Amino acid sequence: MFTSSRTPQQISRRTLLLASIGSASLLTACADEGPAPTAKETSLPAKVADYGVDPEQLVMTVYKDASCGCCGGWVAHAEDNGFTITTEHPEALHEVWERHDIALDMQSCHLSLTSDGDVFVGHVPARFVLKYLADPPKGARGLSVPAMPVGTPGMEQDDEFDPYKVMLLTDDEPRVFADVRKASQQRT
Repeated sequence: MFTSSRTPQQISRRTLLLASIGSASLLTACADEGPAPTAKETSLPAKVADYGVDPEQLVMTVYKDASCGCCGGWVAHAEDNGFTITTEHPEALHEVWERHDIALDMQSCHLSLTSDGDVFVGHVPARFVLKYLADPPKGARGLSVPAMPVGTPGMEQDDEFDPYKVMLLTDDEPRVFADVRKASQQRT
């Protein structure tokens, strides 16, 4: 059995002193790290960083039907390309279209909205979203891939591909932003 000539009070003081020194060291070391992150930190894929878009622009809310699998495919495509996505499932999706003034012929299965108010309707490839965000055309509100063309991100079906147009949404008539003839034109 171990016996000590020290009283419990002496041990407590020594323990307290050592604990104080250790705590001070820990606090000093942690102080140099800055504040704790409040959001999931991600690094942009190299090809995405080449577009020169501020990562804060890559935060979107996607409004979609809860049962739509192709929308989930598009969300995965966006996240793979550096976007941070929050998904909402409104009971009345048509109200989202109305609120953002999306004409019937420009609608698709989901709508993505940036914090700056830019809208991206349907299966717009990340490449074109990034190009748009890097240098938004004057008077533009966003982009749309109307309907749901086979071969777009989230709508992949083996090697099938339907050519389509990415439309620029403006306060006037929509116009062509990109004419996509081959699947390879969608890559970032």
